[in-house]
Amino acid sequence: MRTLARAGLALALILVFAFGVAAPPEHCPSVSPAELRGSARAAVDWFVRNQNPDGSWLYEYDARTNAVAPPAEYNWVRHAGATMGLYQAAEAGLPGALRSADRGTEWALDRLIERDGWSAFGSPSQVSTGASALLAAGLTIRREATGDDRYDEVLTRLGRFLDAQTEQSGAVLASYDVAEGAPVAGDYSKYFTGETYWALARLERTLPGEGWGKTADRIGTYLATRRDEAEDHWPPIPDHWAAYGVAESVSLSDRPLTEDEVGYARRQAELFGVQARWLGQRYGPWGAVVRAGYEPRGGWYGVIGEALTGWWLVAGEDARLADLRAAIGERATCIAGLAVSAQSDAGDAAGATRPGRVEGAWFREDVTRMDDQQHAISALLRTIPIAQAGAPADSDGDPPSAWLWALALLLALNPARAALGVPRQGLPRRDLLRMAAAGGVIGGLFVCLSALVGDPLLDALDVSDPSFRLAAGIVAVVAGAADLLRRPPSPEPALPGWKAGLVPIAIPLVARPALLVMALGAGADRGVLVALAAMAAGVALLTGLTAWSPVDGPGRRALDWARRLLAAGLLACGVLLAIDGILDV
Repeated sequence: MRTLARAGLALALILVFAFGVAAPPEHCPSVSPAELRGSARAAVDWFVRNQNPDGSWLYEYDARTNAVAPPAEYNWVRHAGATMGLYQAAEAGLPGALRSADRGTEWALDRLIERDGWSAFGSPSQVSTGASALLAAGLTIRREATGDDRYDEVLTRLGRFLDAQTEQSGAVLASYDVAEGAPVAGDYSKYFTGETYWALARLERTLPGEGWGKTADRIGTYLATRRDEAEDHWPPIPDHWAAYGVAESVSLSDRPLTEDEVGYARRQAELFGVQARWLGQRYGPWGAVVRAGYEPRGGWYGVIGEALTGWWLVAGEDARLADLRAAIGERATCIAGLAVSAQSDAGDAAGATRPGRVEGAWFREDVTRMDDQQHAISALLRTIPIAQAGAPADSDGDPPSAWLWALALLLALNPARAALGVPRQGLPRRDLLRMAAAGGVIGGLFVCLSALVGDPLLDALDVSDPSFRLAAGIVAVVAGAADLLRRPPSPEPALPGWKAGLVPIAIPLVARPALLVMALGAGADRGVLVALAAMAAGVALLTGLTAWSPVDGPGRRALDWARRLLAAGLLACGVLLAIDGILDV
């Protein structure tokens, strides 16, 4: 009875860790296409109200102090991004967006740097490539939405600048030194590469014949194969602009994605998937405690949403990524729902000194910036097709193989460890085998029952499969390390009969707490048959090892070394499961 109590306490503690810390419930508000459009419109209205007479916008506003950022802090790249986002809103038919974007464009065109054959947008001393890329991308959206070709010459000249900033390798130089009359060698940006990729792909669609597509393809190959290593980025950059670029390229070209590009798309979807799950957990029932720290701003909601909607489009075009599409769509709508919930409304603005600067914006620590609204507008509008498509039938993503889960469960049982703990004194061989087999079957049934309830339990608690896979992986690592370092379990003293040993063998030698928790994850990912197969093999091994191994001597020492070897294997499987959980969509 004392053994059962200890096992129950251990199970409770592991479950508290798994569901309380490692994989807490996620909050994903449902959101309709109308709500997405309404939220985007409120953000557009914020831009319209907060546009200066010269066409620039309010850059940063602190609602607590009613202070605005000085003109010297105005960011030209984000200005170009705002025009682009507003042109996306104009394409979606949102009132006021086109006029506001056109005024922002005129502000930018008055500040173009002109050279022979090309134009660039940037400060008089040093021009950033990203500002020209986003301005060009926005103008191509305008042309497609309106049919107005008035900016075609500007687009051609901006495209030539972007082409000149792209090295033969596909790397994109971040800036151009006006005084020196040359690009700044060795200067690269985390995001300008993806922005240039997208802009050139858009230009190929809008004004073909200049070779923009070939340059865009070079950049895409560079992003997929070399960028992070060549520019010394670790961990790899989650690049939402690359999602824009790949989505544009794959819809434009008859050239299929290379295997490298497919792999890159999958890795990027995973990098943004884990961010989406983290935010969902942060707004869960106790997320503020276990996911405390960085408060998201509107730009973060937007960037994640832009990336996921881009990869959703790519997965719809390439069958090799089709297995991710449902999961990507689920993550994108979750982020959009959280963004809509976090947006300031008229009620928030009612008590503010300047309500027009509050309503429709996203704040972090009472501060909003114009790119918070820009990224959010883009993400919300791009999520509408996903919301219109409805809830996916299956959004489990790409779980680890059934073989990995079966091996992990078998190693968590650790037949050598269990055989060392089987009570054997005073029992004839036949009763010993009967006891080991029957106790193992009973324990295995508990494990299979845990696997059977895994999927409905995680759904009821709003815990995603990848998140719980991470928790199960951590549990496996801890259990494997404990088996490796601790002494083996001590057998019970002599028993009055073989039936008396059934309970201690079933629980906790076979149905140990760590194994029961891991079975929840295995069942959610791969169903109960994986657990059934693993337990059948484990019980067979347990019975055979119990029959073979003596109470002491060299045979027992060999069994102890086998126990340690299996424990090391469990630790390795736990690491693989944890990594898979982190990097799944």
